[in-house]
Amino acid sequence: MKFINFEKKSMRTSILILLVIGLSSCHSFRVIPVKSDTKLKKEGVLYYLPKTRLIVDITVKETHHLKGPFAQYSAKFTGISNVIIENKTDYSIENIQVNSFAVTDTSKLFYIETGGLKNKEDFLLTLNELGCITALNATSDEVENELSTSHISDKGVSAKPLSFGFEHFATGNTQVKTDTIIEKIILDTVTIEKQILQHSIIEKSLEDKAKDAADYISLISENKMNLISGYQEVDYDLNTFNSMLGEINKMQQEYLTLFTGKTVEYTTHYRIYIDPDKPVENNFIFSFYTTEGASAVEDSLFTESMYYYQLLSEDRTDAITTAMGNTKRNKNKGLAYNIPEDCVFIIRNGNGEVVLIEKVAVSQLGIINYLPVDLRHILFDPENGSIRNIER
Repeated sequence: MKFINFEKKSMRTSILILLVIGLSSCHSFRVIPVKSDTKLKKEGVLYYLPKTRLIVDITVKETHHLKGPFAQYSAKFTGISNVIIENKTDYSIENIQVNSFAVTDTSKLFYIETGGLKNKEDFLLTLNELGCITALNATSDEVENELSTSHISDKGVSAKPLSFGFEHFATGNTQVKTDTIIEKIILDTVTIEKQILQHSIIEKSLEDKAKDAADYISLISENKMNLISGYQEVDYDLNTFNSMLGEINKMQQEYLTLFTGKTVEYTTHYRIYIDPDKPVENNFIFSFYTTEGASAVEDSLFTESMYYYQLLSEDRTDAITTAMGNTKRNKNKGLAYNIPEDCVFIIRNGNGEVVLIEKVAVSQLGIINYLPVDLRHILFDPENGSIRNIER
C-alpha cells in the first residue's frame, strides 16, 4: 500500500500559486517601442522621451557715435575741440552663453499596453505639454516640484531704443531781418528824406544757431551758479535743491551735445538653435564684424571674423552600454528612460581662441534603458528624460 504526503504536495502548490500571482502583477503592463511599422492592437497610452536642444545666446553692444549739428563751431563758441566729427557705429560682443531645453524626440515614441492592469491597481501617468513622460504614480506636488526646476522656454529677448538723436532746443530756426529804406522826395528846392523800416523773416544761418545755443549754455551756467550760491535767497529743502540742480545739469549737457555730439548704446540679443545628432569637431555658428554686427553668413575671405563650435562627447555611456550587453535581460520591459551623454560645448573664433567652454548633457547622444516592470513610483527629469527618483 502506497502512502502519499498530502501536506508536502499542498505546500508546493501554494508556492506555485503565489509565484504565478506575483509574476502576473509584475507584468500588468508592457512597454513597446513604436516604429513606423508597429501595429498596436490593445488599449494603452503613448508617451515620448525628450531630446536636448542647445541655444546659444549672443549679446551684442551697438554703439552709435552721433556728430553734433554745431560740431564745426564747437571750438569757436565753447572752446571744446575734442568732438565727434562723423557719424559711425561700432559693434562689440558683450557675452556668449549656452543653455539647453527639452523638445519632443519623435524618434523615441513608446506605447504602454494597459489592458493587463487590475481595476484597483495604481496607474497614474503624467506627461508634460510636449507629450514627454514626467512621472508614474507621483503626487501632484512631486510633479509640480520637478516641473518648476525645468527650463523648457526658449523665448529670446531684444532691446532697442525707440529713437535716438538730438532734440529740438530753444534755438530758433528763423530771425527777423530789418532793412532801412531811405526815400528822397524833392519838391522844388526842398529835399525831404523819408525813412521806411522794412521787416522780413529769414532763416538763421548754422553759425547763428550755434551762437544762440552757446549763449543759452552760458545762461544755463549762470542760473546754475545762482542756484548754488543762493542768489535767489530761497531756502530750498535738500530734495528740491538736488532735483533742480539735476535738471539744470541735464539741460546743460543736452545743449553741449549739440557741439560735442553724443554716444548712444544699446544691446541686441541673438539666439541660435542647435539640435545635435552627433559630436562635431568644427561647425560654423555665426560671424561677427565690428562695423556690421552679428551675421549667420559664413565668409571664407574673413576667417578671423568667423566663429565655430565643437561638441565633444565624454563617452560616459560607453561603459553602461557594455555592461547592458553583458547582462541577460527580461523580455518584458518597464518604462523606457534616457541616459544622457555628457558633452563639452566649445566656441572658438577664427583665430582659434576659445571664447566659451561649457559642459552640457545631451539626451540623444546617450542611450535608452528600461526600468524593471515592478517599479510603480517613478519621477523623471523633464529636461532630459533621465531618472530622478524611484520608489518601490
